[in-house]
Amino acid sequence: MHPNYVARKSILPAFTFLRVILFFLIVPLIILIYNIIALKNEVIEFYDDKIIYKKGVLNKSETTVTFMGVYAVNINQSLYGRIFNYGDITVDAVGKWDINSNGIKNPKGLKAYLEQYSVKSNATVKIMND
Repeated sequence: MHPNYVARKSILPAFTFLRVILFFLIVPLIILIYNIIALKNEVIEFYDDKIIYKKGVLNKSETTVTFMGVYAVNINQSLYGRIFNYGDITVDAVGKWDINSNGIKNPKGLKAYLEQYSVKSNATVKIMND
C-alpha cells in the first residue's frame, strides 16, 4: 500500500546565517594555519659545497643541490617586504638553481652570504675546463 502524501525535510534550515558565516570563517582559517605551518617547515640549509632545501608538513621532501658559486644575487621586495623584512631572492648560480627562494626572511643577509661565493669570470672558465 502506498501513502497518499510523503512529507520530506528541507535542507534550508541547515544553512542558518551563523552556520554559513562560521563555515566561511573557519575553513579559510584552517587553510591559513596549515600554510603557516608549511612555511615554518620550509628551510634552506647552506654548506660550503651544497645546498639542502627541505619542505613539507605531512609529506616531507628534501632536495640537495651542488653549490659551486654565484654570478649575481638580486632582491625583490615589496612595500610590506621592506616593512616586515622579507623578499624574493633571484640567484644566478653556477649550474642550476632549483631552490624556491621566494619569501625569504632577511634577504639582505642571504645576499651578503651568497656574495661571499661570487665567481669571477676567470674562475668560471677554469671550472668549465676542469
